[in-house]
Amino acid sequence: MRRMVRVLLALAAIVGLHAASTLRAAEPPTAAAKLPRAQQAYLAYCGMCHGPRGAGDGEVAAALKRSNIIVPRLDDAARLEKLGRAGVLRIITAGGAHVGRSNVMPEWGGLVGAGLAGGLADHVMSLPAQGPGLPAATLQRYLKSPPGGPEQGRSIYVYRCSACHGPTGKGDGPSSDLLLRKHGVRPRDLTDARFARTKSDQELFAVISLGGGHTGRSVYMPASANDLTPAQIKDLVAYLRQISKTASKP
Repeated sequence: MRRMVRVLLALAAIVGLHAASTLRAAEPPTAAAKLPRAQQAYLAYCGMCHGPRGAGDGEVAAALKRSNIIVPRLDDAARLEKLGRAGVLRIITAGGAHVGRSNVMPEWGGLVGAGLAGGLADHVMSLPAQGPGLPAATLQRYLKSPPGGPEQGRSIYVYRCSACHGPTGKGDGPSSDLLLRKHGVRPRDLTDARFARTKSDQELFAVISLGGGHTGRSVYMPASANDLTPAQIKDLVAYLRQISKTASKP
């Protein structure tokens, strides 16, 4: 599950968490179940760069642009018509480097499988027709943090974690079955309070920052110190406290 922008963003300094006030426990977002699986997968794998509605305005698009890499707009009907569904599917499955395009476009075929790759291609092909008609309010509800939580916590989770850990943190993301089948690894259920209570905020921060391989856990848990700022990681830790209904633990 490599993230394409790690080499493009400056290394964020990893800092210790200060003691935080206990966040009010909240139920996981219910809007997740209202989004089709392909759209959930699109947000998990593609939205970070291409934007939630395909406008090329994902959270890392500006950083890529500073490195002279322009994220393609997926709401461009002419572009998609020229590629066709088969071309879009090839890019999703094989990655940019294997089809004469940017090598920062990862190959997702090994992580999503043929069925979901096809669903992603269908969703991408539908983006130009959706345009302003895409239910923005539904999307906002899906990305919105629960009451009392950090503003960015949920959206960071969706773009960075949900591909493996699932839309609500149950360990049932689009890549979870393939990880189990190929590598014997099941993404952790992040709503499990019994596990979360045993971990301090600093420990959660370290796993997110350094990845599993550097913290005695699965090597398939990627490091995010190059992708996320310390403040964003703190927001993500606070969101994990919410969905696990556990108090902040310095």
